[in-house]
Amino acid sequence: MSEVREGFVPNPVLAGLMGICPLIAASRSLAEGAIYGLGTAICAIALGAIAPPLRATVADRLQAPATLAISAAVSTLFAFCVRAYSPAIAAGLWIYLPLLSVSGLSLYALRRTSLPGRYGPDASLRFATLSLESILFFLTAAFVGGLREFIGLGSLTLPTPGPSPLRIDAIAFPPMRLLVSPAGGFMLLGLLVAVYRALARSGRRLWR
Repeated sequence: MSEVREGFVPNPVLAGLMGICPLIAASRSLAEGAIYGLGTAICAIALGAIAPPLRATVADRLQAPATLAISAAVSTLFAFCVRAYSPAIAAGLWIYLPLLSVSGLSLYALRRTSLPGRYGPDASLRFATLSLESILFFLTAAFVGGLREFIGLGSLTLPTPGPSPLRIDAIAFPPMRLLVSPAGGFMLLGLLVAVYRALARSGRRLWR
């Protein structure tokens, strides 16, 4: 997923298959996908901002537990915010809210910010790239969750506050209920990855 090699910042899910297992398990609706993607992006950006000063002030043997503690604190705070914002969405995401601290993108944020030789010497550029990748993760999670819900259940659940999120019923007879299951989610994601990579290859040919 090197932006130097690819010539652009790739989508962490569709190009790097980053954090796909919890994403598929958690993103069963538009609301759940958007909230899960937002939490993952916040944790990754927080780690990207904290990791460089942490390496400069904390001993090497304490950096790993300190970073994990900070990541757990950020994910726990986000989980409390989600429960206050919408108890129903928090209940739907269940264990995946606290697991944001060890999500694939959060761990990737540590690798990116700790390897300046691989990702370039400019720390601000690395953080900007990580932030963009986090936003792409959020958008992908919301899109996958919304598409699975729309085709699988014929509805769209908006991430609105309150005890119950707003649900819009669009299709009386859902065309493919399989998509709301984990197996259907992986099938849909595999199709999206194939389309994304085909478009990326076509785009690179046009720019040559």
